[in-house]
Amino acid sequence: MKPNYSGLDWLKFMAALLVVANHTGPLQSINPYADFLISGVLTRIAVPVFFMTSGFFFFRKLTGDPAADPQALHGYAKKVGKLYVIAILLYIPLNLYTGYFTTDFSVYSFMKDIVFDGTVYHLWYLPAMLTGLYMTYFLYKRMPMKAMLAAACSLYAIGLLGGSYYGFMEGNKGLTQIYDGMFNLFDYTRNGLFYAPVFLALGAWASKQPKRERSAAAQAGLFAASLILMFAEGILLNAADIPRHDGMYIFAIPAAYYLFQWALHWRGKSGKAFRDWRVWIYILHPYAIVLVRGASEAVHLEHLFIANRLLHFLAVCLLSIIIASAAVKLEHMRRPRPSHVDA
Repeated sequence: MKPNYSGLDWLKFMAALLVVANHTGPLQSINPYADFLISGVLTRIAVPVFFMTSGFFFFRKLTGDPAADPQALHGYAKKVGKLYVIAILLYIPLNLYTGYFTTDFSVYSFMKDIVFDGTVYHLWYLPAMLTGLYMTYFLYKRMPMKAMLAAACSLYAIGLLGGSYYGFMEGNKGLTQIYDGMFNLFDYTRNGLFYAPVFLALGAWASKQPKRERSAAAQAGLFAASLILMFAEGILLNAADIPRHDGMYIFAIPAAYYLFQWALHWRGKSGKAFRDWRVWIYILHPYAIVLVRGASEAVHLEHLFIANRLLHFLAVCLLSIIIASAAVKLEHMRRPRPSHVDA
């Protein structure tokens, strides 16, 4: 029987909406601290879910064939690269509007954005996927699975000191200089070098393990426990003013992993169009944010759809889904239809 991964489709769809929440602050106008718990902590499991599912589906295809495996890697990277180029081109109008090409712009800053940070704040994910995928593949081919995970966790630990645990370096001049040097190359350690590999490796690990023995309830319980610890971690770090950037948490690793494992038990309807929605919601939601703000100002409803951040979030989600649906339909219309239908 063909495996049913519809639960992962729904998980990625929800993760895409969490990314929208991260960029809109849905509770900011109600309670700023509650919004921090949502936007600054809870939403930080969204991108790990994306990386983990990508790792799962990519590495489960690898057979050990010395010719086929590299071909699969380059083919997958080509698809991600093509999407990245399309996204860069789509956001040139917004870049022009925001003054991207005039404010502190240089060839160096542009190349840094292309390779690490993204030309728009959310596009960092795509170069991170490319870099992280090649790094994880390299580790996968040269190490046992446990050693691969250990190496990826070590990279993540380096990233933590440049992000949520940055304050622990205070007073250590040597480490501070090293990280300051890194930040000349990229803005955040939440990138393909330090952030993506551990979640891609966990996806690879999950794809190569025997059939899951824990029940859905057990996975849900482990996820809930990890999430509580992640909230505690975020609250304590924030209270001590430790983070340089709150994009990386230690307990995001088990929280995302057990959420992923729980979602493997979910059942529901999905399809390719629904899967593609998630991609385009992520890619296009900044345009939805701009359109909601612009339309609200045009009809003088700023108090409803800008000042009220919860309504703003809901409006952006709805418009993102509509735009994503239109993008998926357009994409399918442009694809050549098969000349025959297989039996």
